[in-house]
Amino acid sequence: MTWRDVFRRDLRSVYRSRTGTAVAAILALSTVVAVGLFALAEDTAVLGGIGALLTIVVLLALVFVGSPRSIAITVLAFTVIAVGVTFLVAGLRPAEAARPEMQLAVVSVGSALSVLLPLVALVGSYAALVGERETGSVRFLLGLPNSRTDAYAGKYLSRAAVVLVPLAVGLCLTAVVVGLTFADGSVLGIVGLTTVSIPYALLFVGIGLSASAYADTSNRSVAVVIAAFVVFRVGWPAIQLLGLQGLEDPFPRPEWFFWVGRTNPINAYVKLTTLFAEFEYGHPLISTPGTMAGPFSPSEPAVETIATSHWFAAVVLLAWTVLAPIAGLLYFRDRDVL
Repeated sequence: MTWRDVFRRDLRSVYRSRTGTAVAAILALSTVVAVGLFALAEDTAVLGGIGALLTIVVLLALVFVGSPRSIAITVLAFTVIAVGVTFLVAGLRPAEAARPEMQLAVVSVGSALSVLLPLVALVGSYAALVGERETGSVRFLLGLPNSRTDAYAGKYLSRAAVVLVPLAVGLCLTAVVVGLTFADGSVLGIVGLTTVSIPYALLFVGIGLSASAYADTSNRSVAVVIAAFVVFRVGWPAIQLLGLQGLEDPFPRPEWFFWVGRTNPINAYVKLTTLFAEFEYGHPLISTPGTMAGPFSPSEPAVETIATSHWFAAVVLLAWTVLAPIAGLLYFRDRDVL
């Protein structure tokens, strides 16, 4: 039994459950459907109402529709209808009607994925190894002539495929919608967004699998991944803000503030999404050097440091992506799991 056998066996088990379908539904909602709604709605209140309604429909389908195949067909049909209606309405609109700009696509999709992609990746991977222990099938997994590294690699690649395939499909459809319906829509821009989203997804698959290798029960694995998500989303910014408490004037932000903040992989990912659209005043989700949320001014000079550059963000994201699964592998190879 090699890592390929583990990969195929695990992939089949994931798609027999509802995990794979739920991941695909959430990623479809946060990419192609979100952009399609932006192309349709000029009123943000209408947009929010339609988005909330469609989200409820998909969640109800996940809960009440029977088999994973039925759920997948429901979600696929729902997505195709959303795209078709988008094209139809876009074609019926007068030529002079205002179309959304590329920046809106990057902000909406990038911001949604910065929150949802970690969640779906963690949900899709937290039970990969600990689930085998709880059902007793870990003796079969490790009893055959394959190493623990093969078992771990097969699980990692399987869970990565569960997240990356629907992510890539959703963003490819998003690129089509953006290219046809946005004022300055760039297909290549969404392809670039897809490229930086892949390591971001793999990072959280690695964290989820590491938690699964560490924990003795599924509940403990869930607690670990929730703690990791809270640390990145809440704890990290809280540390930055606590460091500002002793300053008389927190603006402009000191240089250390950006060194600490930009080593957070979520901030690194958001920074990289700004490569694919013009952001005159910076992305709304990350602090801008020199001011909190506006243009530079003489009274608020810009902080010039490599920590705010795109290449630094790329190094940070890739480092987290590589180290997260390796940490779990090193622990899994030496621990007693039988």
